Amino acid sequence: MARAQRGDTLIEVLLSVTIFSMVAVGTMTVMNQGVAIAQQSLEITLVRQQIDAQAEMLRFVHDMRHQPEYAELWQLLINTNLATAANERLNTTSCPENFVDSKEFALTSNSGNIKKVANYAPAVTYAKVEASQSHGLAVRLVKNAGRDGAHKYDAYIQACWMSPSGRRPSTLGTIVRLYDAEA
Repeated sequence: MARAQRGDTLIEVLLSVTIFSMVAVGTMTVMNQGVAIAQQSLEITLVRQQIDAQAEMLRFVHDMRHQPEYAELWQLLINTNLATAANERLNTTSCPENFVDSKEFALTSNSGNIKKVANYAPAVTYAKVEASQSHGLAVRLVKNAGRDGAHKYDAYIQACWMSPSGRRPSTLGTIVRLYDAEA
């Protein structure tokens, strides 16, 4: 007598499809988290480079402030953009829509010519300065008088951008101190 071939029952098929689906969803979740971490790392690296560029341009203008081509820019920065205190940009739940006040700016370099950027817009992908617009990047100069009569300028360089991988804004910042012995 020929024996009937036994197949899988409906319960066994459903169980195997359920297990496969759980493994597939788990794998996709882990992959998405990996992509988000890679995206965030790239954004932080790019923004850190932008912050470092702002710091270097500011140091250069400060160091060259006695040269005619940079004296006017330095005077513009310390006369119109000097603040009395640092702002609270890094402690926000959303990125600002514009420079907080007239005391903030950014710098840009085109063919070795450094200029002040007064236009601000929220960053779409990451904080950066493009052409004559700052996207989520702000510099604020604060003057401090030392005990020895020398002046110090603290430059608060701050970045704020909405990362696609998070609900809260990503922020980075640094402080650069510039000394003016003769001021």
